[in-house]
Amino acid sequence: MAGTGYTTVHNSLVLYDAEFPHRWLDAFGPNVRKYMLVDSYHPDSCTITAVNASTITGLASSQGGGFVFTTAAADNDGVQMQPLSECFYFGSHYPAYFGARFMVTTAANVDAFLGFAIQDTTILDGCTDDIGFRLVDNDATLTFLIEQNNLETEVTLPEVADATYITVEFYYDGVTTVTYYVNDVERGSFETSVANMPDDEHLAPALAVLTGAGGANAMTVKWARWIQVLE
Repeated sequence: MAGTGYTTVHNSLVLYDAEFPHRWLDAFGPNVRKYMLVDSYHPDSCTITAVNASTITGLASSQGGGFVFTTAAADNDGVQMQPLSECFYFGSHYPAYFGARFMVTTAANVDAFLGFAIQDTTILDGCTDDIGFRLVDNDATLTFLIEQNNLETEVTLPEVADATYITVEFYYDGVTTVTYYVNDVERGSFETSVANMPDDEHLAPALAVLTGAGGANAMTVKWARWIQVLE
């Protein structure tokens, strides 16, 4: 087992997975901004938007723990979560990491987003600025997305299998490059100068899911981490 490594970023301590160094596990210091969905989340510090009887519940420890975002049964029923603070920013020299391990019940019958977005109660419908991973109803293909002012740039990634866990991650080096990963493998990168990089808005962590074409669906998130180190 490779274990945990550590480094310093802007005088803050960053712990990372020694086998997969792009994967930040935690960070400590006066300039760290982070939100962890690992052992618990704090609903009183989040905006939870649920359509009809959609819910967020805990996954039993006997199943490894995690959180289940379950939609109600009508088309576009769903639920999303965002912490109250837009404390992340991609317009300066602030290295950042996002990662999540998740699965969806039926990949071709769901809209989902995992990453950073501006505060919005309709992340999957009306959000203007975001960066992360997306699934779109009627297509099980995963994409990596950057969006500024309603203008998107995205890249196609592998299809997502039903009820199968997948790990998605990206790392922003704070200078020139955003590199994205699926299941521990680097899949590509964007230069930060690319059109539609969301570098003029402060962003918040975001998880969202909607069902498509009727019938309940679920997104199970084993863990998710949003970490950034300011100067």
